[in-house]
Amino acid sequence: MKSPSSTGKIADLVYKEPVCFVGWQPAHSDPYGVIHVDESIAPGVLIMPKAGFVKNMEEHRYDSYNHIKRPQEMGQTLPVDILFCVYEPGIRLPGFVESAEREEGPDVSLLLEGTEQGLYTLTDWMDDLMERLLGDKIIPGTDLLLNEAKAAYSLYTDQSYVVDKRPYYYGFISAEFNAHANETVNQKLKDILD
Repeated sequence: MKSPSSTGKIADLVYKEPVCFVGWQPAHSDPYGVIHVDESIAPGVLIMPKAGFVKNMEEHRYDSYNHIKRPQEMGQTLPVDILFCVYEPGIRLPGFVESAEREEGPDVSLLLEGTEQGLYTLTDWMDDLMERLLGDKIIPGTDLLLNEAKAAYSLYTDQSYVVDKRPYYYGFISAEFNAHANETVNQKLKDILD
């Protein structure tokens, strides 16, 4: 996919595989402030765990009316924000790259910013993930169950307007997963009490 070039010139473009970062934002530059293509977050997915309750799932009102008793240890949660970033610098008409070498800079009339391909790519990524989460309802190989009532999906907005400062498109999915907190006897405490 398209990615910004390390030269910083609008005429330069590189292609790379989307990158996925887990837990923290990647470093964008070295101590001298030089941006490296291989550390760029576009295109990319950033998975950011949020603060969540360790235990004690709240009881839903319908539970008590239906005589459902949830074990408290079912309340372990893992909430995450999943941020998607797509780079779409627009359609470059013939002659645009060559015009970048001019003293006055590139001929921006040869750059069409009307393309919506970046936005379509972004929403396709987000739709694919939500369909998978809602279909499986569990992360394979784990006991993490999706809390469908708290899943949220949105384009990144700023002051109620979609942030569409091309060439970057941002969107996010917020999801919360519940896990079974297996209660076992704490052997150290048992030894002290015995």
